[in-house]
Amino acid sequence: MLKSNNDDNAITRVRQWQQAFQTRVLSNPKFKWYQRGTWLVSLSWAAVLMIQSVPYYSAIGIGESAYKQGDLETAEAKFKEALKEAQNYSQNDPRRAKAYNNLAELYRTRFQFSEAEPYYNKSVEIARQLGKNRPELPMSLNNLATLYRDEGRYNESEQTFREALKIWDERIKKDDTNRAAILNGTGKVLRDQGRYAEAETYYLQSLAIKEKLLGKNDADNAVILANLGGVYRDQGQFAKSEKYYLQALAIDSSAVGKEHSYTATDLNNLAGLYRDENRLDEAATLYKEALRIREKLLGENHPLVAKTLSGIAELQAKHQNFSGAKILLERVLAIQIRFLGDSHPDVATTYNLLGSVLLAKHQVQAALEMQNKCLAIREKKLSPQHPDLGVALIDRARAESFNHESSQAQKDLERGTKILTDALGSNHPVTIRSLVSMHPTTPRT
Repeated sequence: MLKSNNDDNAITRVRQWQQAFQTRVLSNPKFKWYQRGTWLVSLSWAAVLMIQSVPYYSAIGIGESAYKQGDLETAEAKFKEALKEAQNYSQNDPRRAKAYNNLAELYRTRFQFSEAEPYYNKSVEIARQLGKNRPELPMSLNNLATLYRDEGRYNESEQTFREALKIWDERIKKDDTNRAAILNGTGKVLRDQGRYAEAETYYLQSLAIKEKLLGKNDADNAVILANLGGVYRDQGQFAKSEKYYLQALAIDSSAVGKEHSYTATDLNNLAGLYRDENRLDEAATLYKEALRIREKLLGENHPLVAKTLSGIAELQAKHQNFSGAKILLERVLAIQIRFLGDSHPDVATTYNLLGSVLLAKHQVQAALEMQNKCLAIREKKLSPQHPDLGVALIDRARAESFNHESSQAQKDLERGTKILTDALGSNHPVTIRSLVSMHPTTPRT
């Protein structure tokens, strides 16, 4: 939700109006007119303006409460009601920006990206007309950048995050939780692009601000701690990753409870780490719990459920249950294409995993088709130096070698190896795992 120090909710707004009217009018010797009988007209007009705002703030408040509780149907209805009320205000009223933003956030949460973008753009358009020192513009840009990131539009996302941060730093105080949110978002899109050291820097800056202002155990810190855990995992620093993942899990379990979607995300993150470390029994237990919570809260066909199913499929592949892994990955792919489209980076990852599973079953042509689809998306969406591109090239080379395409396989292997060693180093677990995978596997059912 778009935050503003000026209009967080109806009660705050009314109190601010009361205080301002008392200070600037009733207690100001310049305005003795209220003692001459005309004060009633002015008070009446002020009351009309205040009453006019009540339906808007009521709808916004109920909508935001419903949104936080996961009742998106009620939230949508109330946000639409608030937007309708906001049409009574001037074109550049911040309440209009907030109404557009809240609907956009709701649609983004539902993975309705095409519906969300016009509302975000409208919020940004209004925010650009507001005062220079107001937070609406950088925060609207932050939210739009988040949408771009969710869609896999990483270059646009990074540019928009950087614009938001630049505006914030030039116009508004630096040590603020909103600035921390922009830093965190920038870190996430840098991580998506494989720029792990840069991402770590932004995460640490974000965490420092949050801990300074809110304390070390505040609930808002959990997401940044989890992100740090992720970027250390990406860099093969597994002990450090586990430390941050466990901190995030402890905070979320205490703050929102063990049945919350945030806690499920922490469990899923930790399970992925344990899978990478071959702590397979621990990983299986955590994946099972994460899946239970996510299916309970989100239903069986949600992209976050798909993420957990994908992790479980990778576990099954490690246990050489390739048929079971294939069934799960096909389910994952159907969910992802439905919500994300067929050219999203997450879809590419599933094509990659499915290709590896099919190759293990000696379904070579089908495996090569999956790896080609994966590589096509990653070539389009990622930079030429991204580690995921290197993985895709090596995995395609493996399929090509099974298909007796030795010349092309060698080219892909050399290019993929260079990308991984340049980006991660020759001793990184991903580099080692990818190169080891070039050895033939025994087919399983």
